[in-house]
Amino acid sequence: MKKTFPCGHTGKGQYCHRCKQEQTRTEQICATQQNHKDWHKLFELDAIDLRPLNSKNLVEKARKIIADIHAGGSYTIYKGKRMNYDRHVISVPLNRDWRLIFQDTQDGIRCYQLLSHEQYNVKKPGSSQLHSHFNT
Repeated sequence: MKKTFPCGHTGKGQYCHRCKQEQTRTEQICATQQNHKDWHKLFELDAIDLRPLNSKNLVEKARKIIADIHAGGSYTIYKGKRMNYDRHVISVPLNRDWRLIFQDTQDGIRCYQLLSHEQYNVKKPGSSQLHSHFNT
């Protein structure tokens, strides 16, 4: 036998299943929005802007590489190489589309820039654009 719940809905059981589903859905949406906000707050802590990366896995990979190299790890583990035109500039590929650019300074190797494949190819061999950023 159906009964009317305090919310005004009718049904069988101890509670209104419709309201329970709506409440669960609202909680899921709030949790998802909070996770999204927390994820975007992490970008503020990064040494460089990683927002252009379109994949969570790629962002996490970049963060791991940056942390490992800043901690004294070798960039060659990640297939990084020094540039011929300036041996203080190190390029580390993230994947086929993105590269991390590091600079070897007296204080150690520091991440400088994230470049797409297109940006990297324009700025690569002996480019004054990339080189001039390090001289300032």
